Amino acid sequence: MPAIRKLRPDVSSRIAAGEAIERPASVVKELVENALDAGATRIRIDIEEGGRSRIRVEDDGAGIASADLPLAIESFATSKISTVEDIEELETLGFRGEALASICAVSLLTIRSRSGEEEVGRERRWRAGVPERDEPFVRNRGTTVEVRDLFFNLPARRTFMSSGQAETRRISSLVQAFALASPETAFSLSDGGREILSYPASSPDERVELVFGASVFEQLRSFGKSSGRMFARGYTSLPAFTRGNRTAQHLFVNGRYVRDRMLSHAIRQAYESLVPAGRFPVTLLFLDLPGSDVDVNVHPTKAEIRFRDERSAHRLVVSAIREAVGGGDSLSERIDSVYRGIIPGEIDEFHRDAGGNGTAQNVFAFPTTPAREEGRDYGGPASLFGEGDAGDPAPHLYWQLHRSFILIQIRGGMVVIDQHAAHERILYNNAKRNISGNRPVVQSLLFPATIDLTPGEFERFEELADVLPSLGFEAESFGGRSIIVRGIPAGVRNWDEGRLLRDIFSERSSGVEGFLRTYACKAAVKAGDALAPEEMQSLADRLFATDAPYTCPHGRPTMLRVTLSDLEKRFLRTPKGD
Repeated sequence: MPAIRKLRPDVSSRIAAGEAIERPASVVKELVENALDAGATRIRIDIEEGGRSRIRVEDDGAGIASADLPLAIESFATSKISTVEDIEELETLGFRGEALASICAVSLLTIRSRSGEEEVGRERRWRAGVPERDEPFVRNRGTTVEVRDLFFNLPARRTFMSSGQAETRRISSLVQAFALASPETAFSLSDGGREILSYPASSPDERVELVFGASVFEQLRSFGKSSGRMFARGYTSLPAFTRGNRTAQHLFVNGRYVRDRMLSHAIRQAYESLVPAGRFPVTLLFLDLPGSDVDVNVHPTKAEIRFRDERSAHRLVVSAIREAVGGGDSLSERIDSVYRGIIPGEIDEFHRDAGGNGTAQNVFAFPTTPAREEGRDYGGPASLFGEGDAGDPAPHLYWQLHRSFILIQIRGGMVVIDQHAAHERILYNNAKRNISGNRPVVQSLLFPATIDLTPGEFERFEELADVLPSLGFEAESFGGRSIIVRGIPAGVRNWDEGRLLRDIFSERSSGVEGFLRTYACKAAVKAGDALAPEEMQSLADRLFATDAPYTCPHGRPTMLRVTLSDLEKRFLRTPKGD
């Protein structure tokens, strides 16, 4: 084995650069963090070829004193910490003093800066860490860092960079994340002179709407909740609005953009039973906590962190998000959230109608005559076929389509409800409340039913023996593998002489949560079941009184909205109904 030797500075610096600087986006991240730490209110990023040939970051922050510029590119030289204790109480994004040194080692680096105490700034230039220029430079307070030919002296690393377009997309996503975390700072990004992003300083709501777009912002709900010294806040989408991956989930801890499996898992758990597998909500999460409770010094790029109390952080995030999208609010707040954007202007009317008893009666505030709105006359079902008069009151405003979907007329269009998915949600929520302590309503059977079970079904019955009574099932062992059932939950339609329980026991769902989903699915009305108008209205009212009316327990949507404008477009009508 060769003798151990200390590496030359030029070799060690390139190794260190490879750990901290992976690609052009890594450079942008480090430089923008420095600008934010310097108190910048405006940050401009210019790149060429996705940052492969040029990256320029300009800010109006505090600037670097001329005497400090030579130290700025030295390893472990920083103005942000001085003792070990400082690391545990970080208030800045950067702290190691490695970023500029690593960038300088693998590029042509130019820094132009002026501090507020100086009348003239300074420009210094290095090639792979070797000084090339040092001269006065006239500029306003702030700093401009320009990086050219990244990895020019590491050809192997350069070949692993993606195309210019791919690198630009990475940088664009990164700048959007910084913009979301710092709405008080203006950001702009251009590639080859073409402006890609521009975010003026704004309020948090305005910045989120600008980054995500107005249509997405309408689907977001804000949240905020504290526990001890931790505070979780941000925005998250309604369960019906999801993406096919996690790219729209942005996680920040003490303002630092991070990747963290625990926080991602907390978001996923908050939406359990609300979104289907493989779908992900749009979430912007900020978790604020004392610096001593989180370790950011566990990854070369500071992208991964470690919590002192992971369980508490996880519990807080789940609770905060769950309350925003699926529970914890009063009935009126939940109804307001559900109907925002579905039937504008009718919330107050619902609150007046529902205020007396807390139930969702007259929730749609239907008109008593066929729809006549803004000069439109659509008539009722009878008038469509020439029977009756368009002014006659419609017999009802609920219709069943193919014994599977409920059509409900609302102002400005209609809502289509999947009757099975809706009833699933209702039964699931009722079951959750019952096992939490509510007393179930039991319907006694006139003639108790004896059911013979298979060995597997009987084993499942024994596993669930303590849970069944809380749902309203009065069942007990009756010798061998038989059980006797004397009562079932009130309102169950699919009892079918015990087939319901056999179907439930035959499903090997995991734990109580899985059992509740199976129960709700098996006991709910099915596609093909005929419903009377009053049953349809009851189903709709009960659905909108749940804490998660948008989806069934398996995450499938329960409803969709069709507006009059949608129909007019399909029929090539003008807004005035010509």
